[in-house]
Amino acid sequence: MPRDVRTLPKAHLHLHLEGSARPGTIAELLDAAGHDPHDFSQFGDWDGFLASYVRAISCITSLDSLSRLCRELVEDEAAEGVRYTEPHVGPHSYALLYGCSADDALAAMVDGFRAGSTATGVEVGLVIGALRDLPPESAEDAASYAAENAGNGVVAFGLAGSEHVAGPELFARAAAIAREAGLLVTPHAGELAGPESVWGALDHMGAHRIAHGVRSVEDPELLARLARDGIACDVCVTSNVALGVVDSVASHPLPQLLAAGVPVTLGSDDQLMFGNRVADEYELARDAFGLSDETLAAIARNSVDASGATETTKARLRGEIDDWLSSSD
Repeated sequence: MPRDVRTLPKAHLHLHLEGSARPGTIAELLDAAGHDPHDFSQFGDWDGFLASYVRAISCITSLDSLSRLCRELVEDEAAEGVRYTEPHVGPHSYALLYGCSADDALAAMVDGFRAGSTATGVEVGLVIGALRDLPPESAEDAASYAAENAGNGVVAFGLAGSEHVAGPELFARAAAIAREAGLLVTPHAGELAGPESVWGALDHMGAHRIAHGVRSVEDPELLARLARDGIACDVCVTSNVALGVVDSVASHPLPQLLAAGVPVTLGSDDQLMFGNRVADEYELARDAFGLSDETLAAIARNSVDASGATETTKARLRGEIDDWLSSSD
């Protein structure tokens, strides 16, 4: 019998706060805000997905609700075997929504995450993200804010949005601000766009990790670069199929990334939309690609190694993963 992946200790590095909300909580908040019910799993294409995501954000109308989402996220992660989680958050978005400061929004998030951590033992590091849809100056402001809060739970600076809107080259200065503050740089790349997006993230942003990166398989030289430099790709199989990045689970390039020696992690991306959680991604990878417990444990180790967790936490989690693998099946 294979071991239970929900008891496999792991870090979760590719998830977005609102997209990780409980469907029941979002339904409750929609009702309280006077909005019609919405099926977040029905979005059709990338634009429909973004519209659904904006709708989810629109129903989070108070700092208390925002804090609640953060607490519940950590509680849900604990049930998936997650020991350390690194969600993407956007304090400035809520500052605009509520007319409060970004500091107020971040404080509400930190309070919620801290409450979840106290209850579960799951540690949290935050990725403050910027959007390609906004001018590069906005990303630089977000990176500066992330740098200012490097001692307040923020461990990374991310970049999201359609790669077709703007390439990573425009965000080199923002990435430099983050790197100088000792933060990880974790842009989305190699999802909607091809290998050139990943090359740009590496060469112009100095990326430490790539969110997605699955289209790197189209360029053998790039695969070799990722493997040689130990650049992890935070892969989300279910998301890639749902958004049409790949045609099917069977055609997903995860096995090619693994075969090339690229450090791969598995993430849920947005379980509100895709209906998956992180342990589901481990089960899917096992079932679809015949991955052994040893390979799944290696993926979990990758997630720990590539995270912004402290070295003490990393050492502890590596030991827990070894214990899981040495346990009887």
